[in-house]
Amino acid sequence: MSSGFLAYVGCYTTPERHAHGTGINIYQVDKTLTTWKHLQTMQTMDNPSFLSLDRSRKFLCSIHGDRNHISSYAIKHDTGLLEHVSGVESGGMNPVHLLFSPENRSIVIPNYASGSVTSVAFDEKTGTLGDVLSTVQLPGEPGPHRIEQHCSHPHGVTYDPGERFIYVPDKGLDCIFIFQLQDGHLEHRFTVPTREGAGPRHIAFHATAPYAYVINELDCTVTAYKHSFETGELTPIQTILALPDHYTGNGRGAEIALTPDGTAVITSLRGADFLSILAVDEKTGKLGHPQSTSSGGQTPRFFSIVPSASTVLVAHESSDTIGRIAFNTQGLDAAGVQNCIQVASPSCIVLIRV
Repeated sequence: MSSGFLAYVGCYTTPERHAHGTGINIYQVDKTLTTWKHLQTMQTMDNPSFLSLDRSRKFLCSIHGDRNHISSYAIKHDTGLLEHVSGVESGGMNPVHLLFSPENRSIVIPNYASGSVTSVAFDEKTGTLGDVLSTVQLPGEPGPHRIEQHCSHPHGVTYDPGERFIYVPDKGLDCIFIFQLQDGHLEHRFTVPTREGAGPRHIAFHATAPYAYVINELDCTVTAYKHSFETGELTPIQTILALPDHYTGNGRGAEIALTPDGTAVITSLRGADFLSILAVDEKTGKLGHPQSTSSGGQTPRFFSIVPSASTVLVAHESSDTIGRIAFNTQGLDAAGVQNCIQVASPSCIVLIRV
C-alpha cells in the first residue's frame, strides 16, 4: 500500500508572465493529499512550466516556456530530490509540452512560438539530453482569431493508447497533426481539420474504447472523435460546450483528461475558472451536459488526476494555490475544491507514488 506521494510542481517565473515562481518545488504528500511537506526548491532556468517523467521514472524533464530550452534532472532514489543533469535547446521557441518515446531514447516537443515540432535525443541510462534529431515546420492556413491564430501554435503532444501515433493539436491552424516516430525522427502521416476558430489545445484518449477528446481553447468546447486504433484516424462525432449554460463571461479551455474508468471527461477552463465533468456514453462516445464547479482559484492551467484517491489536483497559476476535489461516478464533489498549499505561479504537477 502507498504511504503517499512525491509531488513535483513546475511554475512560471518571469515578469512578462506576471509570475513569481522560483523553480521546481518538491513536496512529500500523504496518501489523502491533505498534508504537503516542502522538501526542495530546484533552481532552474526561466519557466519550468511543464514537467514529465521519463519511462524509467528515474529522471524528470522540464521545458522552459517562452524560452528555447529543455532540462533534465535525476531523481535521487533515497530522497526524491532533484539533481540537474543537462540542458539543451529545444529546436524552437516557447516549448510547451513534451513526450518520451516508448523506447525512452527521444523526446518530442511542440514549440508554440515557432510553429514547429522537434525530437531531441535522450540517454535513458544517464538522463542526458542530446541533439535535435528532427524538426517539422507545421503548414496550414491560420484560423480567424486575429490575435491568437496568426500562425501555427502547436500546444500539446500525446500518444494514442497503442503508442503508434503521436497527436499534436495546433491552436493557431485549427487542426491536429498526426506523426509517427522512426528511430527518433518525426514523420508526418496526416492532418485532421477542426472547427474554424476552435483553437484545439490538448487531446486525451479513452484507454480501451475507440474515442478521443480534444479541449478547444478559444471557444471552450470539447470535440469527441471516433478513433481508429489501426490507422490512427480521427472522425469527429460531437462538439459540446464545456461551460455551464448559465455562464455568460469569457473563458479559455486549458486541460483535459479522462477519469481512470473512462466514464467521464474532466476539463479545466481559465478565465471562467471552472472545472467541468462530462459523462461519456460508452456506446457512442458522445458526452453529456457538463457538470461544472468553481476550480477554487484563478487560472486553472493544469490538473492531475490521482486514481488511488479519486481526486483531481488543480494548479492555479494566478492565485498561487494547488487545490483538490474528489470525484466519483456521479460527478465532482459538491463540496467543491479544497486548498492544499500555497505555491507561486504553479503550472504543472507530477506525482510519484512512494
